[in-house]
Amino acid sequence: MKEIKKTMVIGGGAMGHGIAQVFAQSGCDVVLVDINEVVLLNAKKHVGANLELLAQHNLVKEESIGDILDRIVIEPDVSKAPSDVDFVIEAVPEDVELKQRVLGAAAASCSDDAILATTTSVIQVADIAEGMSKPERFIGAHWMNPPYILPLVEIIPGPKTDDAIITAVRMFLEETCGKRTVTCGDAPGFLVNRMAAAVLVEAAKMVEEGIASFEDIDRAWKEHMGYIFLQFGPFGNIDHIGLDVINLAANYLAFVLEDERFRPPAWLQEKIEAGDLGTKSGRGVYDYGGRSPEDLRIERTKKLLEIIKSREG
Repeated sequence: MKEIKKTMVIGGGAMGHGIAQVFAQSGCDVVLVDINEVVLLNAKKHVGANLELLAQHNLVKEESIGDILDRIVIEPDVSKAPSDVDFVIEAVPEDVELKQRVLGAAAASCSDDAILATTTSVIQVADIAEGMSKPERFIGAHWMNPPYILPLVEIIPGPKTDDAIITAVRMFLEETCGKRTVTCGDAPGFLVNRMAAAVLVEAAKMVEEGIASFEDIDRAWKEHMGYIFLQFGPFGNIDHIGLDVINLAANYLAFVLEDERFRPPAWLQEKIEAGDLGTKSGRGVYDYGGRSPEDLRIERTKKLLEIIKSREG
């Protein structure tokens, strides 16, 4: 698999020009395509403003901004864009037919060995891949907004995506672009938005039921959940709480709310039966390598203190 050096981004909106910026910052040549020439001109202005902001925070050298911008070439017609690009990603609105159309146009104008990608946030990759001439070279790469700041990109292989393409895209994103990746199955919403949707739906229900206000729900997240999930994630936090405690709480909520979504999964019960209760037993979702519960408690406390101090500082 050849190295990715020349890229194309289709769609000049917030996601598109942000992804193009990352590619250009990483030393790649970028063709930014959008049928709306005003959007294209504004995209370059936005990238310039983004870079100035990063320079103020010493994340980009001021003297490099001109070179970064020069690596981005704007083009309103995908058929007139250079055909020798190695990687194409679309960032157009969440419409299956539109995505299929622009990717089809890119495939027709690019070389046969170009990798094609979508940054869709919810649509299954398999749905977009329908009718593609080379679905084995097509993959999902869902960036977070703003893409030039947030580090995560979800990699979502389609049903026919070649393993070599998965590896090449992961290496490009991590080693060239400096991103952090997770790989997930091709399910609606993937990983991030599936979890985000569950949180938003439950928060909206609590407002509707009069349990709490918008403001108090946001405050609870920012003053507690945000700290915990930032440092430990949901499963790391389960280990600290205790799998047996979580099991009892989940069964209670499922019963009193009459909602089976809260019922704990079979794997949780299996771990409890095996004695894997979390940090207090040395193993839960994760294995803590024989470290004592007290050492793990102190480490957790220190990490939380660091986050709180950094916020208040």
